[in-house]
Amino acid sequence: MDTAHSMQRLEAEVRRLGEYQLHESRSLAADQVRVKRITGDEDSLVTDIDLESERRLHAFVQREFPEHSFLGEETGHHVRDPAHYWIVDPIDGTTNFTHDIPYWGPSVAYWHLGQPVLGLVYFPALDCLFKAIHGGGAMLNDTPIHTSDVEAYSSLTMVALHSRSHYSHHLRSRAKVRVLGSIIANMCFTARGTFAAMHGRGRLWDVAAGILILQEAGAVIDCAPDCRGIDPSRYGHDGNEGALFSLQARANTTLPPLGPLLAPTTTVPCG
Repeated sequence: MDTAHSMQRLEAEVRRLGEYQLHESRSLAADQVRVKRITGDEDSLVTDIDLESERRLHAFVQREFPEHSFLGEETGHHVRDPAHYWIVDPIDGTTNFTHDIPYWGPSVAYWHLGQPVLGLVYFPALDCLFKAIHGGGAMLNDTPIHTSDVEAYSSLTMVALHSRSHYSHHLRSRAKVRVLGSIIANMCFTARGTFAAMHGRGRLWDVAAGILILQEAGAVIDCAPDCRGIDPSRYGHDGNEGALFSLQARANTTLPPLGPLLAPTTTVPCG
């Protein structure tokens, strides 16, 4: 497989998909949005645009890589050759999408033998396309990116947390906190040096592309359970939801891990 050529074809497809999503977001109707019940996790939203976007991405894989397998958030597994897996979140940040907050977009990864090889994330409302090829570095709109070189958390740095962090933890650091409402946005903007560190929770399709983008940008990643090296064909097998990953990343080895700075809170969430 020619990874550079495959990335070109993937980028063209995802940009077309982003145009479709952006157009549809401007006229999104209430009857196109539904609550998705998730066993063992909090409910989320899904739209007709999520479903159509995943259909288009699956059609792209079938057309361009007919022997490869596919795992999508909305439609699950389509197993062909389990060594070659495309892992897709058609719109990461659907709640943002439905509320006109610009941190949303398709996330696509290609994994070979349990290792990420290609990762691409597009935020259509921002026209920001992040991508990485294993061993080839990470880019934003064809400009190489790297994580921050800050050496300490301070009032001049920012840390991205997930939207439910306040239920269970607070940050014991002088760093400023930002919540973008999308784990893949947290990952990408840590890769480009906006954030010194990030913490998020998600399924395999939420993190599959971002892991490679972070790695290639120089980040230090901690994931529990470890999502690297996982066999996608076994993820969520036999109707199970699949592991929920807790992922933290920091810009460099000089910065201390974020985990010890996330102190449990005694506050009981309302509602």
